[in-house]
Amino acid sequence: MKISIVIPAYNEEKYIGRTLESIKKLELKKDWILEVLVINGGSTDNTRKVAESFGARVKDEPHKGIGFARQHGIKHASGEIIAFTDADTIVPSDWIVRHITALMKNGVSFTYGTFRVLDGKFPYYHFINYIQPHWLWWLHHIFGKPIAAGQNLAFWREKALKVGGFDDKILLFEDVDFAIRMKKVGKVVFIPDLIVISSGRRSKEGWGFFLRMMVASLKYFFLGRRSLGGFPDFR
Repeated sequence: MKISIVIPAYNEEKYIGRTLESIKKLELKKDWILEVLVINGGSTDNTRKVAESFGARVKDEPHKGIGFARQHGIKHASGEIIAFTDADTIVPSDWIVRHITALMKNGVSFTYGTFRVLDGKFPYYHFINYIQPHWLWWLHHIFGKPIAAGQNLAFWREKALKVGGFDDKILLFEDVDFAIRMKKVGKVVFIPDLIVISSGRRSKEGWGFFLRMMVASLKYFFLGRRSLGGFPDFR
């Protein structure tokens, strides 16, 4: 079986080496073939050079946008199973094994875990590490809303194509939107103790992060809108 790990990247020379180093340490079964694919979204730094030094296949896509990058990850990946993580994220050694074990169960189309941050400021750091894990559990199990994070998810490529993959025009909630649509073709499984570690650089936005997410949630879940704005870049 072939597995593709896809990493969207834009000017990530500072972080992506750590991500790829953790991927090199992944536990794999003997009959698995692993492809590491970096979607390089118009980087102007040494992202490509660093990625290639770790043996990753780099696909340049000059169009910037996370939904676009994720959708083109599906397009260019050759694996039966595709897993996504981000270029500022460290995955545990059993990361892909646990995703695939869940995906192999009858009727499962999509799996996702959680993330924590090792750095960052209040209130982002405290929300992500202490409140978000419980909040995600409630949203998934009580309200049926899979709030999947793009740095920790996996799915069957064939089933993703049936729902059209990621919306390449969305700049925010592209991962959540995709997870919700994947429920149409199978079970979406939440693995709360499958944790990846990301940077806390998003905390630089301060309280603006929470305002941005509240407004986007209102537009998406209650008004049915798909134009949700996007995150500012922090490098």
